[in-house]
Amino acid sequence: MGFVLFAVAVIYPLLAASYRNGWLLDRAQAAQIAVLAVEAAPDGRVSDGLSRELLDQAQVISVAVEGEDFRELVLASAVEVGGPLVQIDMRTDNAGPSVLGTFAHLLAPRGRFLQILVVPSMTDDASMEVIVPEAALRKDLLRFSRTLLVVSLMISGIVGALIYLAIYRLVVRPMQGLTGSLVRFAASPEEEIRPFRPGRSDEMQTAYRALQDMQRQVSAFLRQRKRLADLGEAMAKINHDLRNSLSAAQIVSEGLSQSDDPRVKRAAPRLERAIERAIGLAEATLRYGRADPPGPSLQPVNLAPIIEEAALEALAGWPAVSWKLECPGRPSVLGDPEHIHRIIANLMRNAARAVTEQECRRDPPAIRVSVVRQDDVVSIDVADNGPGLPPAVVPRLFLPFSGSASRDGAGLGLAIARELARGMRGDVELVRSGVSGAVFRLTLPARSQ
Repeated sequence: MGFVLFAVAVIYPLLAASYRNGWLLDRAQAAQIAVLAVEAAPDGRVSDGLSRELLDQAQVISVAVEGEDFRELVLASAVEVGGPLVQIDMRTDNAGPSVLGTFAHLLAPRGRFLQILVVPSMTDDASMEVIVPEAALRKDLLRFSRTLLVVSLMISGIVGALIYLAIYRLVVRPMQGLTGSLVRFAASPEEEIRPFRPGRSDEMQTAYRALQDMQRQVSAFLRQRKRLADLGEAMAKINHDLRNSLSAAQIVSEGLSQSDDPRVKRAAPRLERAIERAIGLAEATLRYGRADPPGPSLQPVNLAPIIEEAALEALAGWPAVSWKLECPGRPSVLGDPEHIHRIIANLMRNAARAVTEQECRRDPPAIRVSVVRQDDVVSIDVADNGPGLPPAVVPRLFLPFSGSASRDGAGLGLAIARELARGMRGDVELVRSGVSGAVFRLTLPARSQ
């Protein structure tokens, strides 16, 4: 309502000025009609009663006409023009609405008269002079202003009510539902999402869909976090008992190393290292549950023996898978040997599982590990000749519990591998995936850094 009234207030001066010009032209036209009535009378004269009636109908005091060499007072009333006389010349074509003149009429002192000069269109006279009281114009201007105010109030009330109802239906009520959904979600984010009826506008539909997607994602994330917390507690208990069992296995493996059997002597060191690595992993898992996870122990590492040992461990369950190492120059990196071992073993284990699970293979399963140094970065590519990764898995490949491409995988290996690599200022990424196989790349800082 305020906006409508403000708009009316802005355009009111122009409306009032236009009304004032129309009022003056109406008086001039009525005066011309009165002059025609006088000219039509016998001898060009009318009685005093008819003269007063014509002047009252035209709402003027006197009418005079001018020619080239004469001036004649056609009609005149008994009212004496004793106040100030304000001349208004409307004989020019460009006489537009005068805003200042309109407000001058409204604020002028009483007793003034207006001398209107026009070019008559109904007679052959050169000019016509019409005198009217300014009080009549002021009275009609005030009446016009009051009417405009009443109409504006009615229009603003109707428009305001319609706009209020429209906004309430299209914006407020859907926003209340949106706000209520946010409040309910904040109170219990893990509960099932209760849908509400969105507004019909595109913006509300978009906001509703975005809110629903956000709520589903956050709810799923919170449920996953809860499952991870429960899983972490269970894993801590399992690791505690596993560490005790591995300690006993370590004692047994030390006794096996004293055996005279050459095959046992060759396998015993590898078994001891695997058990020691498993014990270290169990202890690290327990420490991770109590405080911040320990950082990597950075040191110069020769990659070739680490890769060979990781390959023997990773491919122990897949003897049919052949592998090849391409490591020109034998580059070394700055990293944690245990972490590098875990990353390479995980990548090769994934590759072996992919090539052996592929159906209708024509070529024998094979894995190729290539090491290349470029500037201050060493890249380790693990490539297989398997079927590649499903496209739906690739965007979530490094997310815990969501990026596994195998049937029995938990989706943790690659997430752990990337975390370990980034702890050593490196990274793990998928370089290529297609029908010819997949290539994963481990990048680590070179030893010179």
